[in-house]
Amino acid sequence: MSRQKTSPGIPLPPSSTYSSKYSTPTRSVPLGTSTNVAAIARSINNMSVSTGTSRTPSSTERPLRSTRITSLRTRSSSQDRSNVSTNGTTHDHTEQTMSPTATVYSISSNDESSISKSSSTTAAAAKITTNSHSNLINGGLCGLQNLGNTCFMNSVLQCLSNTKPLLLYCLEENLDDQLNTSATSVMKGVLMKEYANLIRKMWLSSDKRSIVSPSSFKNTIGKFAPRFTGYSEQDSQEFLRYLLQGLSEDVNRVRIKPAAITVDEKQEERMREIDRAKASWQRCLKYENSRLVDIFAGQLKSTLECSFCQYQSITFDMFWDLSIPLPRDKSSTSLQECFQLFMNKEELDGDEKPMCAKCKQKRRCTKQLSIQKCPEILVLHLKRFSQSFGRGKLNNLVKFPIENLRLNEFISESAEGPPPIYNLFGISNHSGSLYTGHYVAECKHPFTHEWHEFNDSNVHTINDEERIISSNAYVLFYERQ
Repeated sequence: MSRQKTSPGIPLPPSSTYSSKYSTPTRSVPLGTSTNVAAIARSINNMSVSTGTSRTPSSTERPLRSTRITSLRTRSSSQDRSNVSTNGTTHDHTEQTMSPTATVYSISSNDESSISKSSSTTAAAAKITTNSHSNLINGGLCGLQNLGNTCFMNSVLQCLSNTKPLLLYCLEENLDDQLNTSATSVMKGVLMKEYANLIRKMWLSSDKRSIVSPSSFKNTIGKFAPRFTGYSEQDSQEFLRYLLQGLSEDVNRVRIKPAAITVDEKQEERMREIDRAKASWQRCLKYENSRLVDIFAGQLKSTLECSFCQYQSITFDMFWDLSIPLPRDKSSTSLQECFQLFMNKEELDGDEKPMCAKCKQKRRCTKQLSIQKCPEILVLHLKRFSQSFGRGKLNNLVKFPIENLRLNEFISESAEGPPPIYNLFGISNHSGSLYTGHYVAECKHPFTHEWHEFNDSNVHTINDEERIISSNAYVLFYERQ
């Protein structure tokens, strides 16, 4: 499993200084068709989901197909989970356990060709607006078929499916009109269209089946990011980064590539820090300006201080997510402590010495990060994998707040407005080792606010919220109150 991280910043402009811390589709759903709102409610309410305890497949069910992942576990061995077969597909782990506090959604479905027939989804999607939340209360509780080592993708898709502003954006009636088919998009809007089709199947299908195949979407993102074309194990955070950047490019409001921007650094130094941050943000928007940026992008402030003359050089960069280090010498820690490690001053010496603008030579410096602009959706990546660890994965238990996450002490003094408060709504969990493992998502429904576990094609209700805090937590999704 590859663990080399990509840069967390938006690729344009290419000036991020945080890389060290951190391309045969099935039939798609056309966008922009109109229908009746009442039909949407009927479609959603007709979705057949049965609750109860786990079941054993009968002898009349189709034989299970094998996949390519080896012996994997979800959660700890102290939890007892029975195997649930759906759609004749074996999950990519050989041992499962189920929490006694979970309710199993045991759902049968037809094969992929039947699942991809979604004319009812086409009709249902068109009239969804931000004022029709009531029509979505029973939506989104869909499993995703594992196509062979694609649990990493499924866990991310479930977290994004429960990201309310992105969900509502995908269901907008005029989404087709916002697709970027210009030279600034490699995929010409195809990736966003395919993703929106998948989301509409998951939320609006009137079909009584509640399992969706993401094969068409997977084929499409493989064209944008070829590393995801096969069936090898991948990293969910790396996949998330590629996906967000690809979707953003497909709905980029910038349709003509701008000329290179020259920054007058001396003039900017005379500006107030808050105005410098705004100017930097506006420069980034000249390259990358989309609804995805509105939702996920934040801004980091980096302060370099020369240890010789104390001159400070301040720069600002966009970010999609923050990669937070974990302490190596503790079995249990807090998210606040991890943030403190991320924001601590870092000494740059030896080969890492930067050029001091005042001394005009390379000097030993300190670098410190702070958050200048907080995003609407804050994505935190817990750095459990690193080549520098030597021993593979860090299994620290990170105690993170489910509600009322406050980052006041890590926000720049020049940031605008009161510090935000964040609530958790999604987790991409990883169990296993550096070389093999399994991903499961735990998400809070954006309308009912109930927590569910999404384990590929299986969906479980989580009755005890506290059990979502575990050493398997890998990527955390927070929303502003």
